[in-house]
Amino acid sequence: MLREISHPHIMKVHEILQDRAGNSYMACELLGGGELQKRIDKGGISEKNTKYVIKQVLLALKYMHNQGKLHRDLKPENILLESKDENCWEIKVADFGFAR
Repeated sequence: MLREISHPHIMKVHEILQDRAGNSYMACELLGGGELQKRIDKGGISEKNTKYVIKQVLLALKYMHNQGKLHRDLKPENILLESKDENCWEIKVADFGFAR
């Protein structure tokens, strides 16, 4: 499903590879900021940044729902930050293991 989705706030999958043993590997875009939950636990989040993050999440969800797709496991651990910069709150929704 991730190969069919293209949105600025959804993690991009570039390629899915399989080895001879049948193991699958996903080559995804690099999101160096880690999980949103860890950033919040580390230093909190202001109301302004909360609104900004929620807006990005809602834009991603609106896009997915318009495509007839559901995430079904949305939580701060599945929202990744693009950068380690503590002033950067650009996010990507990730972990589509329960999506339909």
